[in-house]
Amino acid sequence: MGFVEKNSAGAIIGWFGCEQSDRVLEEIADDDPAVVAFLAPPAPVPSSCTKLGLKRAYDELGNWAIVKAAIAADQSVQEEWDLATELRRADPLVQRMIAALGLSDAQVDQLLIRANALV
Repeated sequence: MGFVEKNSAGAIIGWFGCEQSDRVLEEIADDDPAVVAFLAPPAPVPSSCTKLGLKRAYDELGNWAIVKAAIAADQSVQEEWDLATELRRADPLVQRMIAALGLSDAQVDQLLIRANALV
C-alpha cells in the first residue's frame, strides 16, 4: 500500500510510501492501475528513426511496397531518401510518406516507436 496525492480533477500528482503530515493523501494499493500508470508512464514518442527501422516498421504493416513506390516515383524524393541517415517526423520526405498512406498522428507515433524498436 502507498499514498497518493491527487489534483482537483482526481489525477494522481504524487505517490508516497508513507503518510506525509503536510499533504492530503489517499491510501491506495500499489497495483492499482492509476498508480501503475503514474509510476511507469509511457515512453515519449521518438521524433526520428533510421531508414532501416522505418522500412522494417512499414514491412510489418504491409505498406513498404507503397512507400517504396512513392519514393521511386520522384527523383528528388529518391535522392533525399538515398542521402538521408536519419528521418525526422517533421521532414518533408517523411511527411510525404505519411500522406501517401493517409496515416493519423497516432499511427505515426506507433510507427516511430516501432521503427526505433526494430533496430
